[in-house]
Amino acid sequence: MSEKLLNPATERSLNRSELAEGRRSLLQIRVDILRVVMQGYGKPTQIMYKANLSWNVLQSQLRAFLETGLLSVEVYGSRHRYQITEKGAEMVRSYQKVVDEILV
Repeated sequence: MSEKLLNPATERSLNRSELAEGRRSLLQIRVDILRVVMQGYGKPTQIMYKANLSWNVLQSQLRAFLETGLLSVEVYGSRHRYQITEKGAEMVRSYQKVVDEILV
């Protein structure tokens, strides 16, 4: 079975989802959620669709992020809007730095 090898320039231009095969790891799911919130999508339904997650998975991850201080929540009425904290933004930057170093 032959494997198609990509040159480094091509690999860097591909995003993670094009290189990955199969299901996402929990780490990838968490980083995807944080990236979506960083992009300004703070409503739970928006996050769910942009991060391609089920409602139950999203809810459990949002709870974990609130407990660890990676996200904060603004509650108005019965609605919630999530915002990334500095700790969460630093986690995304650190993850991206590691990925960039590995794919060099």
